[in-house]
Amino acid sequence: MDKYVVGFLFNEKHDWVLLIEKKRPKWQIGLLNGVGGHIEDGEPSYSAMVREFEEEAGVLNTNWSQFAILRKDGEWQVDFYFSDNPVWDSIKQKTDEKLVPVEVAKLPDNTIYNLRWLIPLALDKDVVRPVIIEAS
Repeated sequence: MDKYVVGFLFNEKHDWVLLIEKKRPKWQIGLLNGVGGHIEDGEPSYSAMVREFEEEAGVLNTNWSQFAILRKDGEWQVDFYFSDNPVWDSIKQKTDEKLVPVEVAKLPDNTIYNLRWLIPLALDKDVVRPVIIEAS
């Protein structure tokens, strides 16, 4: 089963979120997604989130909270995290994929469709975490 992590870094007011303009995989080219990537064999999900964020945004952020797991019948799983660690001003693009801060209330048209409900879910303090979502 392929396993991935995706993280949303929010500013302190939670009205901006850091996304990344994807150049891969093919189906995501030109779309905005959270920062993340593949979990390596034997690597804990949380460690993968810390590693991926540092690789892509140049900041060691160890303040991540898991809020959702999206999975499909043993084919793939994506673990979603959020953080409001005040590292916003330290972000540095480290890959060929562009980091893009966007207003939570005004997600651009090229945002991956499920982020329109995943981002509000990350901010919902009343939700028991992590929420497990089975894809069809």
